[in-house]
Amino acid sequence: MDIYIHVEEHVTIFSGIKFADFIECTAISIENMLLLKANYVGKKHFRKFELLEGMDDISELLREDIYNYGDFCFVDYISTESVNRLSNEQIAELLYLAHIFEPLKSPFFEVLQNKFAYLSHDNGWYCKLFCKEWQISVSILLNKLQKNIQTAVCNNEYTLPKNLIEIIQKSVMSGLLVSVDLSKKQRKMCTIKLYEVGKYENPDILFNTIKRDKLPTLFEISLIN
Repeated sequence: MDIYIHVEEHVTIFSGIKFADFIECTAISIENMLLLKANYVGKKHFRKFELLEGMDDISELLREDIYNYGDFCFVDYISTESVNRLSNEQIAELLYLAHIFEPLKSPFFEVLQNKFAYLSHDNGWYCKLFCKEWQISVSILLNKLQKNIQTAVCNNEYTLPKNLIEIIQKSVMSGLLVSVDLSKKQRKMCTIKLYEVGKYENPDILFNTIKRDKLPTLFEISLIN
């Protein structure tokens, strides 16, 4: 399993983190989603935007094959009333955000009080996440790693080593590749390697570069239950 992360102020680039990972691993719960781009028909809509309200609606979406949507983009919002107060100009900004994957002004809308703008392509392959606190993006990665390693070492009480957490927190702004390898001989063991790779907007270029060039290992640790 390979995960790429690059953090820069309010925007994070991910590869290897799916929508389901985001929902499960974010430290901030999301209750309402305004779908900006998705081939999904929900129970409620505003103009031509699908609205998901409550975890039951979000759970239904999680059962969908989001990868086949291609682009999948949304912002969260505080209440239905806040969506109804969107101006035509703000709607145009939301459409621009989903189409260009960049904000025309800001990815955060005061009327919606959104914490995130989630812009992805080919679920798990590329995600640009706008978040007001960059530490939230790092916590998503750390929680994802912890859950995967708990499964690998068959220990639901396992927590990530402090030195691993510290070096990840220090390196995410330089562009970090996290590689997790399970032992073929012993399922209750895994090795984590960290590589500082720089900023990539295109995962294809990133992974082609990795195949071509031998990367120096920034950090390596083996974990055994």
